[in-house]
Amino acid sequence: MPIVDENYYNNIYKGVRVESDLSALLERASDIVRQNCTYVIDDIEKLPSFMQEDLKKAVCAQAEFMEMNGGIEGFSGGNFSSGSGFSIGKFSMSGGNSSGNSVSGKISGRNSPDMLAYLEAAGLLYRGGFK
Repeated sequence: MPIVDENYYNNIYKGVRVESDLSALLERASDIVRQNCTYVIDDIEKLPSFMQEDLKKAVCAQAEFMEMNGGIEGFSGGNFSSGSGFSIGKFSMSGGNSSGNSVSGKISGRNSPDMLAYLEAAGLLYRGGFK
């Protein structure tokens, strides 16, 4: 189940216009946010209101990032996993450092930098033990 709905994305977050299935995009973005939070989010209603808002904004930022980078179809193909470069025939180009997508040591081309920033601000990237 997505953390936010289409109404929140369109009317509160005011993200970029989505050409594909927005509900599917929000579902996938919610999954990626949960992965980055190491699945510790069960019921967002139990979180303080500022954390709830940052969590919702993180999902929207991730959905927007995915849409701007080819939507679910383009994103699912692994195009953003390494940032290592590409080859076309005999031509090859090495990718640069993906540090522009790094927050708290998390570097991944599939994670929106804005999503990670919202989660970090809310303290939801904590990797220590939970009781």
